[in-house]
Amino acid sequence: MKHFLLFAALGLSSLAISQTLYEENFESFSAGDYVSDSPVWITWTNGQEGSTGDAQISDEQAHSGMNSVHIYAATAEGGPMDVVLLAGLDEGVYDASMWMYIPDGSSAYYNVQEDQSPGVGWAFEATFAFSGDMQVVMDGAVVATGSFPLDTWFQVSHLIDMDNDVVTLSIDGTEAGSWMFDSPFGGVNFFGMGDGTTVGNYFVDDIMVAAPTEITEVVSEIDFSFGPNPASAFINLQGQPNEAVIRIHALNGQLVYQQQVNNMNRGEFIEFNLNNGIYFLEVTADGKRSTQRLVVSQ
Repeated sequence: MKHFLLFAALGLSSLAISQTLYEENFESFSAGDYVSDSPVWITWTNGQEGSTGDAQISDEQAHSGMNSVHIYAATAEGGPMDVVLLAGLDEGVYDASMWMYIPDGSSAYYNVQEDQSPGVGWAFEATFAFSGDMQVVMDGAVVATGSFPLDTWFQVSHLIDMDNDVVTLSIDGTEAGSWMFDSPFGGVNFFGMGDGTTVGNYFVDDIMVAAPTEITEVVSEIDFSFGPNPASAFINLQGQPNEAVIRIHALNGQLVYQQQVNNMNRGEFIEFNLNNGIYFLEVTADGKRSTQRLVVSQ
């Protein structure tokens, strides 16, 4: 099995930039093997290993080589197949990607867990409908939408920046959305479910989690300050560089405000109408991003 097993689940205490943490192409398995034979895959419910709750390796489809893991449901309501790829990461920046194949007429679903123990904390859920449309939901709010091709392999990539509390999801290189993510990355749950209308049926191959060198440039902090904080209806924002995009996100990740500014070094007056609560103020410019907490109290 092609494992570079450096997850916290296996006792890793530090990570090096540009290091591949996990890579799996399922070529060391045989068709019919259960994915839980790998130490970083578990079933949602203990005792399901080697049963209908476990997922098996298939040679029916493959992005590379001969094998992939086949996730499917018995009914449109989902289940019983339910497996989790453990991560156990709580700081740093990671590129988590995989290739998916969804046959025409089928759909797919996965969710990201905050803890390595399934069900302790839910981060977000991604649904791939039979129509070719996908969406990501976090705390009941849609935070990303996009499209994907049926009957062909496509790549799903997650740039998980736990230093700045942001996730960006892309499909075949096209960004579908970016939202606030202020929890650990416990693992990915591949559940035998689809869009609730059609039966979930999909294949996953070439999974990789890495901390690429180039990501450190993308997430470099921007020097900015603002006030007042708490704020009621406005803030004064100042910093570098001069031109930037300002976004305000609610705690559930929903984008509630966005503005292009052109004179940040001289000070920008940002006016908004937001409910009382805690938000994330994000400044993005020249491939760099920085986030600070904003409290609104009227």
